[in-house]
Amino acid sequence: MDLMTMDHDDHGSESVTAAKSCPMIMVFHGGHCERILWRGWVAATVTEFAFSCIAFFVLSFLYELLKFLREQLIRREARREAELAAELRQKNSMNDCGGGCSETPLAEIREKTYWQRIFNTPHIIQSLLNLVQIIISYLLMLVFMNFNYWLCLSVVLGLGVGYFFFGWIKKDPQESECCP
Repeated sequence: MDLMTMDHDDHGSESVTAAKSCPMIMVFHGGHCERILWRGWVAATVTEFAFSCIAFFVLSFLYELLKFLREQLIRREARREAELAAELRQKNSMNDCGGGCSETPLAEIREKTYWQRIFNTPHIIQSLLNLVQIIISYLLMLVFMNFNYWLCLSVVLGLGVGYFFFGWIKKDPQESECCP
């Protein structure tokens, strides 16, 4: 069995189609004839392959943009909650006016319950964006696993250019995508 031309869809049928003419090669290779992600996406010509590479470059770039947007949403929500807490502290400190004020204390903001935090709109948005991010990351991994130099390069360059535009904005050096 030759691993360079191993075809996983060969179940005894002898029909010659575009999908059959582009075997799945299981080692790093060049070339433009590729089956990408699913059976219906076959880049048989150089033009189709070039557009596929551009599409994966853009998808990789958008993946980095999505990571940046999720971080910005988290920061914005944390800032909003900190402002609300500061405003509450300020209102409580203004009411310490000595003997001329009412003895009735202001209502304390009670801690949100687990279910209130789960079904909070920002949390739902973050969860959906996280789902989209996971799907995109696995699709990019599967594209890389085609082992085509050009597809791998388009994914890596898209991620690199995306990080160039969005990754430097992290303000805290402790923020990392990986454990220390």
